[in-house]
Amino acid sequence: MDTRNYLEGKSNEGFKFFGNHKKGNKSYIFRLLAPNAENVYIKGDFNNWKSEKLRKYNTGVFSKTIKNSKVNDEYIYIIEDKNGNKIYKLDPYAKIQNKDFSNSIVYDDSYKFSYKYKNKKNLNLYQVNLRYLNEIGVFDDDKSMTKYIEYIKNLNFSHILFMPITSYKDVESLGYSPFSFFSLDVNLDIYKIKRFIDLSHRDGLGVLVEFSLNEFDNSEKSLINFDFSNMYNYDYEDILYNYKRNINLDIGKDIVKSFVKSIIFYWIKEFNLDGVFISNLEDVIFWQGDISRGINEKWLNFLKDLNEEIKNESKISIGNYNSIYNNDINKDLGFSYIFDRSFSNIIKLFQKIPFYRDNYKEMVKKYFERDLNNFILGFNYYDSLSEGCSLLMKMYSEDFKYDQLKTLFTFLYSIESNKIIFMGDEFGSIEKFDLRKLSRIKINKDEEEDFLEFFKDLSYIYNNIFNNFSGKIKDEILEIEGYSLYAIKRLYKKKNYLLLFNFTDLSYNLKSPYFLDTLISTKNNKKSIEKDEIINIKPFESFIFQIYKP
Repeated sequence: MDTRNYLEGKSNEGFKFFGNHKKGNKSYIFRLLAPNAENVYIKGDFNNWKSEKLRKYNTGVFSKTIKNSKVNDEYIYIIEDKNGNKIYKLDPYAKIQNKDFSNSIVYDDSYKFSYKYKNKKNLNLYQVNLRYLNEIGVFDDDKSMTKYIEYIKNLNFSHILFMPITSYKDVESLGYSPFSFFSLDVNLDIYKIKRFIDLSHRDGLGVLVEFSLNEFDNSEKSLINFDFSNMYNYDYEDILYNYKRNINLDIGKDIVKSFVKSIIFYWIKEFNLDGVFISNLEDVIFWQGDISRGINEKWLNFLKDLNEEIKNESKISIGNYNSIYNNDINKDLGFSYIFDRSFSNIIKLFQKIPFYRDNYKEMVKKYFERDLNNFILGFNYYDSLSEGCSLLMKMYSEDFKYDQLKTLFTFLYSIESNKIIFMGDEFGSIEKFDLRKLSRIKINKDEEEDFLEFFKDLSYIYNNIFNNFSGKIKDEILEIEGYSLYAIKRLYKKKNYLLLFNFTDLSYNLKSPYFLDTLISTKNNKKSIEKDEIINIKPFESFIFQIYKP
């Protein structure tokens, strides 16, 4: 790594230089960047916790080769200023921290990947929490990993999306408030996660990871006032802390630019990822995440630069914005795709009494009129814990929840966009997402078994019939009589389809203008329909038909 490039904000290779790295059979070299420090010391298991002074270079780099250091040795840095004041700091580039976040740990990675993923044009993402999967034994051995990967593949997902996997202290944050950006979650094992990724690629499943880049934990041993200067954080008190009382990263500083780039490229390179998912864009795009405080142009420029580098590696970059992106920002920041909350309006629609749903027909129709090829629509973890209930339990009524969820999913998978689903929603889990409960991804009821089979058929249609969405679909919204009833005629790859959605608790009888083969029905009605035959549409029922000529 070129140290000058790093100091000028032009490097994404900090992980290759800083941190601890094996040097010979029985020694490791430790490197730390602390330009404002007078001295840096290190102590750990390898020297009986007696401080040893590191050599200082004029670039602000401190380093020392320590003999007899080995994997799993714990250590800590002591940073001293010109007045003799000392503070303890964890290694920002350490790959592992100990479980109480008091020391960093020496680690040597020897995993060699055997497989690569071949990108598909259309994304069907399955979002998971790895701490959750670890608790139920998914990473125990190759057999357990392969079984879970097979489950995901059989549901026609293209990629698995890991929620943040960097180390974090606050369980309630679910990893979105990282403690150490280069360290894997202390509950996980680096080898096992890499093995899982390798096996996923072997079986044709891509892997993406979420990152929250706007903040870090406010613990004394973290990055705040790292070398007695505001090396990583802002200089001004009013923007030092965010509204969650964590520390904001100051991307205006060149060292921070290289640091954040190195975070992304460490995980891409070392974990053989197919792309990244940058969460909570509003927290970096707007000062303090507040649109009324204006745009942070330095973060905007940085994201463009970062995405260009990711694109040059032929990797996917997804931006997650927790409102309506085009309404608030509408700027091309270089992301491959945007996942925002635009589809949450449809969830709200299904929470309303059916009588009122017709008021939203113009909003519903826009999903078939807008160009959404660069957007991802669907449901993430938030939809399975917000309001204290799962996605299924958000559906209105007591006795038609699964029927409505099926129609909601059919509507989603008919829209020309990429998709995202959170674990458990593929079978309509009744349980909200909770890291303290392990029942969410266990299929417990006949209704859940039925929903899973339905979802499998639906996602097959998305992947194999409406596959590789590329703007070649032509949708025509048909005018039909009915209260919150929608009909769309679709032309795709020289074939015609008819999509019917009933958002109400009413039944309808429509005379078919076409000969129809049923591809999917939310009521499992698979029969063919003759021209001029009556289509009986039950409450909350939806269809995807292929139009044919006898």
